[in-house]
Amino acid sequence: MSDDDRFEVATQDGVTIVRLGESFDSLYESELPKLAGILELADTVTPSLMVIDLSSTKYFGSAFIGFLITVANHLKERGNGRLCLSNLVPFARMAIEQTKVDQLIGIFEDVDEAVSALNP
Repeated sequence: MSDDDRFEVATQDGVTIVRLGESFDSLYESELPKLAGILELADTVTPSLMVIDLSSTKYFGSAFIGFLITVANHLKERGNGRLCLSNLVPFARMAIEQTKVDQLIGIFEDVDEAVSALNP
């Protein structure tokens, strides 16, 4: 598996940052098994605060939205856990907003803004 076939994990001010590689420019249901590690992170990171940086992702379908809801729920079940998204292209932002998922998952322009929102 090449570096762009996976995601990168970092920590910023106590928040786990997940950056998807360039191979995730379009996320279809068949790609979701490659993201299983994100769900594992949601079950183990402390504190249970996570930002997924979608700067390389140009398209995703409803299966990925369902995956995001699952990740958010896993974080929330661990206490005051929260999931935020950053760097969404207009199409992705519209899909999240039209499905009302933005009421469960915060949407921010960039990672720094998301991290700040998670650390008031």
